[in-house]
Amino acid sequence: MTKLPTLSPTSIDALRSGKMNDPQNPGLAITVLPSGGKVWKYLRKLPGTNTVVKDTLGSYPANTIKAARDWAAALNEKVESGIDPRVVARADAERQEMTVEKAHGLYMDMIDSGSWKTLKPRSIKDKADYYRRSMKETIGPRCIHDITEDDLWEIIEDKAENDGAYTQANRTAAEMKVFFGWCVSRRGRVTGLKADPSITLSGSWYETNPNRRILNLDEIPVFLRALALEKRTVQRAMILWLLTATRKLELLEASTSEYRSGVWTLPADRVKNGTAHNIALGPWGRSLFQMNGEYVFPARVRADSTDDSTPTMANGWYAICTRITDNMSKISGKTVERFTPHALRRTMRSNTKRLKIDYETAEAMLNHLKQGLERIYDGYELEDEKAAAFLRWENEVIRIAMEAGVADILGCPVTKAVAPQSTGERLAA
Repeated sequence: MTKLPTLSPTSIDALRSGKMNDPQNPGLAITVLPSGGKVWKYLRKLPGTNTVVKDTLGSYPANTIKAARDWAAALNEKVESGIDPRVVARADAERQEMTVEKAHGLYMDMIDSGSWKTLKPRSIKDKADYYRRSMKETIGPRCIHDITEDDLWEIIEDKAENDGAYTQANRTAAEMKVFFGWCVSRRGRVTGLKADPSITLSGSWYETNPNRRILNLDEIPVFLRALALEKRTVQRAMILWLLTATRKLELLEASTSEYRSGVWTLPADRVKNGTAHNIALGPWGRSLFQMNGEYVFPARVRADSTDDSTPTMANGWYAICTRITDNMSKISGKTVERFTPHALRRTMRSNTKRLKIDYETAEAMLNHLKQGLERIYDGYELEDEKAAAFLRWENEVIRIAMEAGVADILGCPVTKAVAPQSTGERLAA
């Protein structure tokens, strides 16, 4: 019986043509190329089929005998089980290509199409924002199949414990559960995800308390004095929040096309409740709102942010509020509780009763919908009443600014605001 040559550095060096099989690993051979170089190749038929598995590892001695044998042994393990290792390799490659970024893109495509859920434009935007702010940089480039619950909890805990944003942490966790839940569902099967890494997340993990912060009557003049220290863009936004009681992004994403003849109309797709909202601006509000460009607060004059991913000044405002709060403490000589832009909305609403503005009108100023049967049967929109109430509130803020000695710095009108026009007069204009 002829003894097979032993695969060794000496025998390989002596090989001048053809190939030499490895007696230890069926299918493995060292082959001499026409150039004289030598490469490792694998050739073996799947048991019970006519399928031939072919593969090449690479050149020798860059790939050692041990490396070649380990490679061939892994292939043989699959082949002897009736598995084509090339099919497995392609599946693994496709699996690695399904990143979180790619999966989220497929998720948002389905959301945008409305074939899964019909959501308001604002809700769709919120989903995109949660991903951009919390997942895009941290786990976006990674294979979705490699994401663990610890990876997700790390994002949530960092947001809560380092940033102190407990509400945002809860909301991000809730959105993660929806996204990864979709990925493992039949609708999201294109992602190939089998196990849901978000299953232990909770949208109510962190205890939060409703924020009831308002600026009281003693704080409003101090706020205006601190605001006088800010640049004009910050003054415009803060005063408009106070005068109009709008939400943060309702103002920051406002376009100049929404303004006509003294009335700012918030379109339904930019409002939380999906109902368009008319705000009749007084003279001060009109002077602060009007801009020559496309947006009232364009990104080219951003506040404290360097993020240019949006066309408007959407970021940096919480840091600004902290700075204004610090200046309020210095001016008043006592510690002032931090506020946010939404506190200015609550501040306006809290002053309506003092200014003898009736409940219905005050709720309409906030664009709160009527309730119960009233919502069904009462179609009167209170536009004239809202206009008069907004003007009354603007005049009150002007009075406080004048007493605080900052009316000129903040650009208050020289003369008192005139009586509001009726709805018919505004439309005719």
